[in-house]
Amino acid sequence: MLPFSTILGVLQFVVGLIVGASAVGLLVIIIAPSRRVRAEPPLPRDVETKLLLGEDPDQATTPEPPRGEDHPAPYSPNDLAALRRLSAEGQSRGRRKR
Repeated sequence: MLPFSTILGVLQFVVGLIVGASAVGLLVIIIAPSRRVRAEPPLPRDVETKLLLGEDPDQATTPEPPRGEDHPAPYSPNDLAALRRLSAEGQSRGRRKR
């Protein structure tokens, strides 16, 4: 005769087996490599930074040239005059509301 008399007994056994195997697997994942990792010398800070940024640490870092698109075109005198008029209108409206 089987040691399990009901489906509930089988279910409890299977769940216990899965939980136990998961706990053992987790312990192996955490404990096993920790000794080797602690024995390694730490990475230099610049190499670690490049790795975290997804860059190749063997390539030299060169600053990127500035892009022309990032800098706005200089304002023309007409644009500046329009901005001054808008500013003056906003200030006069603010005074009226008070």
